[in-house]
Parts: sequence; structure tokens; C-alpha cells
Amino acid sequence: MESLIHTINKLQEVFAVIGDHKINLPQIVVVGSQSSGKSSVLESLVGKSFLPRGTGIVTRAPLILQIVRYNKEDRESMLAIMKNDKIKEWAWFLHKPNTVFQNFDDVRSEIENRTNYLAGHNNGITHEPIVLKVFTLLYDLTFVDLPGITKLPVGDQPEDIDERIQELILSYVKQPNSIILAVVTANTDPSTSESLKIARKIDPDGIRTVAVVTKLDLIDKGTIQDTIELLNGHKIPVKLGIIGVVNRSQKDIFDNKSMKETLKSEKEFLKVNYPEICKKHGNQMLANTLQNILLMHIKKTYPVLRKELYDTKDRLENQLKTLKTPDQKVSFVLGLLNDMCKSYCDTVAGNRKDLSESTLVGGAKISQIIHNEYVEKLDKIDPLLDLTDEKIGNILLNSAGTNKSSFVNEKALEIMVGKQLQNLIEPAMICVDLVSAEMLRIFESIDQSILDTLKRFPKLLTEVKMVLNQMIDYTLLSIKEFIRSYIETYQACLNTTNPDFILELVKSSDVIQDAFISTHVTNKKGLTNDEFARAEEERTKQLFKQILSGLNDLDKTMESSKQVKMHKNLTRCYFEFVRKNVRDFVPKRIIFKMVNHVLNNIENCMHKLVFTPYVVNRSIDQVLVEEEHTVEDRQRVERLLVAVNKALKNMADIQVQ
Repeated sequence: MESLIHTINKLQEVFAVIGDHKINLPQIVVVGSQSSGKSSVLESLVGKSFLPRGTGIVTRAPLILQIVRYNKEDRESMLAIMKNDKIKEWAWFLHKPNTVFQNFDDVRSEIENRTNYLAGHNNGITHEPIVLKVFTLLYDLTFVDLPGITKLPVGDQPEDIDERIQELILSYVKQPNSIILAVVTANTDPSTSESLKIARKIDPDGIRTVAVVTKLDLIDKGTIQDTIELLNGHKIPVKLGIIGVVNRSQKDIFDNKSMKETLKSEKEFLKVNYPEICKKHGNQMLANTLQNILLMHIKKTYPVLRKELYDTKDRLENQLKTLKTPDQKVSFVLGLLNDMCKSYCDTVAGNRKDLSESTLVGGAKISQIIHNEYVEKLDKIDPLLDLTDEKIGNILLNSAGTNKSSFVNEKALEIMVGKQLQNLIEPAMICVDLVSAEMLRIFESIDQSILDTLKRFPKLLTEVKMVLNQMIDYTLLSIKEFIRSYIETYQACLNTTNPDFILELVKSSDVIQDAFISTHVTNKKGLTNDEFARAEEERTKQLFKQILSGLNDLDKTMESSKQVKMHKNLTRCYFEFVRKNVRDFVPKRIIFKMVNHVLNNIENCMHKLVFTPYVVNRSIDQVLVEEEHTVEDRQRVERLLVAVNKALKNMADIQVQ
């Protein structure tokens, strides 16, 4: 079963080279405050002193530490380089594949050098990991050692060092496949432990957290019972276990006390101070427990990880298709333009298979602009906006001059209606602008793979957008001009005998409706259909004249003037009559002259204005000059795809029982 850990080790090595990936590997992540004994725990497990020590932040880069129980093949690989069969334990760094480290002081120096290279010399941190493989005869285990948690910057540390460390730690522990190894000191209150705070935040139920309690030898003798309760799990809610350890003290390190002697001293200390539970604790028990936990966790997550790798492979292969270099350049450009045009039209028409579930796009968004924004705004316009009784009276008097009107003052009515109808123009113009803007935005909503391919070639993308913009701008100006002219026609030419206007007028008053009904009781006997229709029309006109006659009462107050009220009513009714026509006309004109025009002509325009000039001038290579970062993206995807395929091959060699 150890081969499972070896497989995960290989995956870690593969993806550490790539850097940017979203594969969640099963791994043990070590979290602890500065000076919590985190480094001592790892050194005890390895059996070697190899980690940098000092004040402040010592670990400034994630250290992927792979402890490998080596086999014959591993040893032969080492001997091929070192030619020294006396070496029993050695180390190897991923960034130095041809170098074997037999002196673990050199390992410490290399960690420091590599850290400075990745994170700089100013106590900053980096997310880029260092991969260290230690070959021993002990066991198979893998850890990710992270910077110690700190609260305040010291020396030349960045002011936000605590936030940076928290971000780095969370990026590892929040991965659902990570086991959290929280390092807690026995001589402090566990409720204040920063490592446990992080663990509780990410893993509140403690189902993937194991705690290791350090510095058992530093507690007061009178608090041993409290420590026993802590070790028995009465104070820390974790499900994977709590294990106490005794590591080398600073004096032991200074005296160069061996790991073998340290483990012997630890065993004696536990037997004396914790006789009832001593067999459940210590570094050896910690190693065995963590190995079992890691193996079980790998077994549990193996199928999910395998599926995740296959999904990633499919995604990368699709990305690579988008980033591939075209062989037949002319047909490639033509095909790309055709695909773009079809995707654009399908987006507007709602024919896409990958319809958005989160937002309105394409034709649906255009419809929303027209019906939810334009029509609603149009309907909210007050027909008598800024037209008071006093203004109406003044218009009536001023337009009559020295005369007084005996019935409707058509000159005044034309002035008032023309003024009010002006309010219909701006919403229509805004609607045209909104639809045209949406027509441009729709381009960003076409099939993502097509759009990504276009973005690889900045010149081609610019010209495609320019042609689309020209098409929309051309229709934009003509539509605005036509709509404005349409409304201005109603302003300039009033037709008060229009049946639709009369109907609006009739509906505006119950008295008028009764008179209209009684007047239209016409005897059809002896009349042809045409004669009857002409009679109806004549009666309507007579009724209209009767209604409008006898209103010469402007000598009264404006509020009580029948003539003012009648002209107010006429203006309102005519406005409503025109608004209905405009409400119906504007959307149709936009759809017909802008939306449909673009859909019907986009492919032809792209061929004529983008494709053909390059073919005629034999300059197709110019349009296929890639964005600078595109080559890098292609190489990155190729490397990651190789890594995923290699990972899948490694996993195929393992059969999980």
C-alpha cells in the first residue's frame, strides 16, 4: 500500500514543476505558530537535523517533504551519481535533479539558498514550493511544511506579513484532500492556539485534522493532569487523533544530540510522566499514525482524484485546440470568421446549446431593453408634463391674436401637442443606443473557444470588432434619424379627424361616450355599405364639432375654463394616440433595421472587409501574428497536459484494494 504514497509523491513532483494547477492532492499540511516546535517534529520524523533555524520567519516557502523508504532501484539511481555504497541516507531536490545530498547540513543550506532565490532576501514569502525527497529506511510519509503563523512583523518583514502567511496557509488547508496537522504547544492554552483556530475555521467538525502536542517536557509538574486530559482529546475537538511528543531542546540542538538519543529520551520521559498513555504517544507513534491516516485518505480520495485528472485532461486538450498553430492559414481564417458569425447569430437568435443559466444574453437581453426599459419608460411619461392650465390659457390667447376662437384652436393645439410629443424622442434615442451597445457586447458572449481563438490574433480581432462596429454605427444613425422624423411628422401634421384619435377622445369622457353612442344609432335601411360608412363618418365629424364648439370662455379663471380643460383633454388624447403608434413602431424599426440587418449581413461583411483583402494582397500571415503571451500560454498548457498524462500513467500502475 506504500506504493500509493509513492504515486502521490510523483504527482506532487509533477505539479510542483508546473506551478499553476488546480489539482487537489491528498497530503498532510503542517500548520503551527513560530516556535511551536513544528521544525523539531519534522526532523524527529525524518531522523535528521536538516531544517533552517533562527529567529523570525525561517520557513518562507512551502516545503514538500517526502520521506521515502527506498528500494533497490532508488539506491542504484543514487549510486550511479555518488559511486559511494556506504551512503545509507540521502536527499534530493526537485530543482537539482542530478545532485545527491548525503550531508544534511548541506540540505539545510540548500533550503536556505532556494528560499532566498524564490522569496528574496527581505523576509518575504513565496507560494512556489520546494520539493525535498529524503531517502531513509524508516517509512513512507509526505508533508507540506508551511511558514509559522505570526501576528506582528519583526525587523524587515513586510507590514502585512501575517496576512500573507494566512493566505498561503489557507490555500493549502482549504483543499478538501488535505489532512491538517495542527502543531500545539503543551505549555499554552489550546483555545488560543493559532493552528487550531485555522483548523476549526476550515474543518469545523475536525474530520480531517490531527493534532500534535509539543513541549510536554516544559510544563509544570502540577499541570500534568490537565495535559493528560488534553492528550485524551477532552480539550481539542479533532477526529483523527491527538499525539504528544518530546523533541530536542535548544540545548540538545546546541550539544548536537542525535535523533536516536532523542527518541530514547522521549520514550523514557513518557513512561515516567504519562505511564497510562505512554504507548499512544511519541514520535514513533506519530509517524505510524500519520502513515495510516495518509494511506486511508489516499484510498478514500483516489477515485475522485483520478476523475479530477481526467476532467483536467479534457479541459487542457480543449484549450490546446484553441491555442494550436493553424496549418492551412487561409482556410483557418475563413473557418474562424464563419464560426464567429454563426455563433454571433445563434447567440442573438437563442439557438446556442450552451445557454446561460445565470444572466440574459443576446436576443433576450435586447428584448429586455426594449420591453422592460424602453416601453416602461415610455409609458411613464406624463402627457401633460410641464403643461399647466395657465400655460394652456396663455397659448390659447396668444395663438388667437386679436380674435377669440368659437371652437377648438387648432393652432394652439398644434403648439401644445408638438411640445409634448418632443418628450417621446429621447427615450427612443436612448433605446437605440442601448440596443446598439448590447449588439457590440454580444460579441463577447459568443462561443468561448471561438472568442479565445480570435484573441490570440490581435490584428484579426481588432478588424472583426471594427467591422461589426461599423455595421452597427451605420444602422444606428439611420434609425435615429428615421425615428426622429417619424415623431416630428406627428408634431407638424395634426389629424384631429383620425378615427383612432377620436376613439381616444371618446374613451376619455363618459359624457362624450354617451353622446357618441346616441349619435351613431343610424338607420341603415335603404343605404349601401359605402353610403352607410360615409354617413357614419359625417356624423362623427359633426359630433366632434359639437363637442368642440361653444368653448369661448377664456374670460373665466383658468381652473374653471371649459376651453382650457377641453384643450388639455385634446392634448392628452392626441399624445396617447401618438404614443401607442410610437410604442409599436420604434421596437419594430430597431429589430428590422439594426438587429436583422446585422444578422443578415455580418458574414458577407466579414468576408468582404476582413478576409478578402488579405487573400488578394497575399498577406494572410499578417493577420495571424499571435499575442505575445499566446505562445507562453500554449507552452504552459502543453507542459501541464504532459504532467496530467504522466500523473494518470502513474495512477494506472496502482490498483487500490
